[in-house]
Amino acid sequence: MEGLKDIKDIVVVPDYSFWIFLLTIFVSILAIGLIIYLYKNRRKKRKKPTNKELAKQRLKSIDFKDQKKAVYTFSVDGSLFVNEKNRDLFQKIEKNLTQYKYKKETPLLDSDTKKMIKEFIRSIT
Repeated sequence: MEGLKDIKDIVVVPDYSFWIFLLTIFVSILAIGLIIYLYKNRRKKRKKPTNKELAKQRLKSIDFKDQKKAVYTFSVDGSLFVNEKNRDLFQKIEKNLTQYKYKKETPLLDSDTKKMIKEFIRSIT
């Protein structure tokens, strides 16, 4: 047996393939999660405001110095927010505003009507 010198003992070869496999799976899941997160946020940023949101902005920014424009803006945009709770208030305001519509020269808005309009806008916010 001493003549056989080419046979050597078993050598342990380190095998990291399992850890590389786990790392690949972890990185893949992380990348997919990041892609999904970025896609969802991108869609939220591009979301256009609805007609109701635009109308609410216009109602909040009504300028009572220009009565005619304020009356028409309230009539058009306020009608989008009428529900069972504020229907009576809206109809009462509309009835008060008819004297300001369809005329060349309009009188100044009275303070009671302004208060009712502001109260209506506050109630929809």
